[in-house]
Amino acid sequence: MASDFRTDKSEELLLDALRCAIHGCCVSWGADADAKTRGAVAKLAVSHAVLPLLVQALWSENPSAEETEKNTLLSTARRMTLTQAARTGSFLLLLKELSGKGLHPLVIKGLVCRDLYPEPEQRSSSDEDLLIDPEDFPRYHEAMLSCGLQLLKDYPSLEKEDEVTYVDPARDLYVELHKRPFSSDSEVFAPCNELFSKAMERRVSLEIYGCRVDTFHPSDHLLYLLCHAYKHILYGGVGIRQICDICLFAKRYSEEIDWSWLRLVCNDLGMDVLSAAFFRIGERYLDLRAPDAFADLDPDVLPLLCDCLRGGLYGADDPERLHSSRITLDAASANLQHRHTRGWLAAAFPPGSSLLDTYPYLRKKPWLLPLAWCQRVCRYLFRRKSSPSRAMRIGRERVALLKQYRVIS
Repeated sequence: MASDFRTDKSEELLLDALRCAIHGCCVSWGADADAKTRGAVAKLAVSHAVLPLLVQALWSENPSAEETEKNTLLSTARRMTLTQAARTGSFLLLLKELSGKGLHPLVIKGLVCRDLYPEPEQRSSSDEDLLIDPEDFPRYHEAMLSCGLQLLKDYPSLEKEDEVTYVDPARDLYVELHKRPFSSDSEVFAPCNELFSKAMERRVSLEIYGCRVDTFHPSDHLLYLLCHAYKHILYGGVGIRQICDICLFAKRYSEEIDWSWLRLVCNDLGMDVLSAAFFRIGERYLDLRAPDAFADLDPDVLPLLCDCLRGGLYGADDPERLHSSRITLDAASANLQHRHTRGWLAAAFPPGSSLLDTYPYLRKKPWLLPLAWCQRVCRYLFRRKSSPSRAMRIGRERVALLKQYRVIS
């Protein structure tokens, strides 16, 4: 049955511009895109954190159009690219310093994904991710501090954290140190950690920017990117940049990926249809061929694509959409536990483990959870422009989307 979902003109042109950018060519829209339309595409590009990738493709065809707005966006894109280049240099220097201390973490996502693009520094990253053996954390913590980084915030117990973030304000560098790929407190995502239990042993070394970098084996890395997208679609949404990363990675490392194993794992996780949809979006809109391992699956991708495009990067464009994540997460949890979903109750009264950052007193006084619930509800109801009914509606719609791609039954 044909989908009722439709992409609008600016969304279609965004996808075309991204396709051109990753293949090193320029758009040829001609009269199909006036200054207003190009402006709408640029706004979408900012929302999805891909503006630096697209600027040249957007305006090289018509360099004289709307000079003021164009120059502002070009200046913004150049500044973002230079900032990213500086961050990358600082990160590579940090890796060299850690190596000198006998520490060799796995670099995941950011740096490796940037290397997939024709102009790597145009693919921005807000932080860098390192995966380590939990037993080595004390050594890494000491090394990070000695390298000039500091903790982003006060942690009640560093030993109990799955992820610790460090920052170097002088170099605008943020580094997330992961003891595990996913939170061990999440009943939805914790099972994914077992899939990477041997990842340290299967590590490979890549040359990026002339430096040797340890990272996941390509099979593990693509699985991690898919699981990471699965996590974000439950929390709020998958941005087009994530899908592009996945498809470019699959293309770059196709010969090294164990596709039979990957497909079996995706089947076991209930991610096979969702993963196939990501690859089909890449094939149909970005000219990146879908892997043969998923050729038997051909889901309707428009609902997922529209959800992706209208949520921005990680769904962060819409606060109500982020609030609705309590409903989608509860639906996924209920699916695993074979219980009924809690609907709006899940949004209003989430588990205490998910509120620890907002209400730190729960760490020492978990019995005050009802107080945290009351504070949370009051803060939300009195927040300007909040709409509980809209958040509930979005939550129901996104649960239906997850069911369509068999993420939940």
